[in-house]
Formats: sequence, structure tokens, C-alpha cells
Amino acid sequence: MSSTSIIPQYHLQSEFAKLLDASVSANTHKSHRAGMAAYYKVCKLLDCAPWPPSLNSVVQFVLHSSSSGLAYSTVRSYLSAISFHCKLQSVPDPTPEFLVTKLLQGMKRLKHKADTRLPITKTILHSIIQILPIICTNAFEATLFSAAFSLAFHGFLRVGELTVNTRKGHHQNTIQIHNLSINQDTQSLLLSIRFSKTDQFGKGTVLQIDRQGGVACPYQLVKKYVSIRPEGSGPLFRHFDLSPLTRYQFTGVLCKAVKHLDLPARSGYKSHSFRIGASTDLALKGFSSDDIQRSGRWKSASYKSYIRIPKF
Repeated sequence: MSSTSIIPQYHLQSEFAKLLDASVSANTHKSHRAGMAAYYKVCKLLDCAPWPPSLNSVVQFVLHSSSSGLAYSTVRSYLSAISFHCKLQSVPDPTPEFLVTKLLQGMKRLKHKADTRLPITKTILHSIIQILPIICTNAFEATLFSAAFSLAFHGFLRVGELTVNTRKGHHQNTIQIHNLSINQDTQSLLLSIRFSKTDQFGKGTVLQIDRQGGVACPYQLVKKYVSIRPEGSGPLFRHFDLSPLTRYQFTGVLCKAVKHLDLPARSGYKSHSFRIGASTDLALKGFSSDDIQRSGRWKSASYKSYIRIPKF
């Protein structure tokens, strides 16, 4: 029986919708909507019957997407959306078929692009921290971004854990002020990560970030920021007007700092460069694979792609 043919009793319909909606993240919902819209658009263009999807319609979709210049990862994401809806409606799913998987493999080989993002090393991090008072609009902003950048590096944090996408969007998955504890006895930060990319169900983890030497010390910078942060609950990083730090602002100030420092290949420094740099730093210091994987909270060997050992 198709799940779409199941009609909950009237008083349970809202619960039915709520549970289905909560079964995947907001980003996955967004990706699914984009995927289905793209699939239906191509089917209409090529005069293919869209639903239930046939092997032919899915193959035509992959071919058209590839010839239109879509990336392998995008097409794979769109096929995941089709597969999800097939399962939801209990109709045959053609996306795992041998021909579809081989076409995807061909796309991956032909369209593969090297990851050109560069690591922010400790030396670069120190330079960025030192330049922030010059490029930021005021001392408060310089303190905020110094703490955010240092915490991103030393905590192996994803930018989505420190920032919000929009000022008025959902903030509950962003690190909150109550998720931070400052232990002055041990001179360390305890950071509770409730949700992450690899922890969608909120099992959570606690990071201990110890005091470091130099101008980029996370303990000193975060402690200084918290001492001037406007009072109140909400995201850890907020501007003086109480608005949360956004991803756009985080990336914008980073780009401005990198440009001001006139670093070579500066377009390669992105928000993820802190996480890449932290992984590379541990590898250069001889830490084991298990240590690196645990520090970055990776669940697979994907951490290896973050290590950028210089080639001499």
C-alpha cells in the first residue's frame, strides 16, 4: 500500500504531517524540492511521463542534466530526491538500476573537479587575527570575528555550527551561548555541540578546547568576546545590535582579511578552510588517523580529503 494512500484519522493528520516533515532535515527538504522540480521540468521538456518514474525517464534526466553542465554531486542529490519519493509512495525506484549508476560514475569521472580550497594554517590564522582590528568597523566586531575564527579552527567547526543562514531563520542548530562553558581553573572551553551534519538526531558531543599560545588563543579570545557580548540567550555569536552572526558575514570578513593580507591564490580560502587547516595541522604534527577523525567528528574516511600536506 502506498504511503500516500494512507489517510490518517482526522485528529491524527497533523501528527502524520509533522512526523514526516521531521524525518529529514530542512536542508534535505530544500534539496528534495529542487530535485523534483528539476526532474519534472526535464520530463516536460523531453515529453517523458514523469510519474511513476521509469528507467527511461530517469536515464533521460541524467543525460539532459549532464549535457546542461550540472555537477555530478547535484545530479546525485536530485536522484536521491526521486528515490525518496518513490519509497514514500511505494512505487518502483529505478534510480539504483545498473545503467543509472554507470551513467553517474561516468559523470563523476568526466566532471570531477579538484577541491581547490586551501587550508588556513596557524600562521595564517595569527595574521588574520592581527589584521581584524584594521578591517572591522569597530572593536566589538574585531573581537567577535577573532573569537569566531579561532574557535572555528581549534574546534574543527563547520561554518553552519557557528552562524545562521539568515538573521530571521531558524537558529536552534547553531551553537548557543548556553552551550559554552569557560573553565578558568583548567583554562579551557567546553563546547556542547547538539546537532551536526553527522549527528542529525541530536545525540550531541562536548568539545574541550584548551588554552593555546599566541594571538589566536581560543580560550583568551572567546573569553574576551563573552565578557562584552550583549546579555541574553540565543546564538553564541551575536552583534552588538543582538542580530546573529550570519554565514555571509563570516565569509565576507574572512575574504576581506585574506585580500588585505594579499595571500597567494586568495580565492582558495573559504569558510571551510579553518576545518581543512586544523586537520592538516594535526597531520603535520604526526597525529594518528583516529585522532584526526575524532577531532573533526567524521564518521567515515572522508576526513582524508581535508588533509593538504604541501608537496615539495
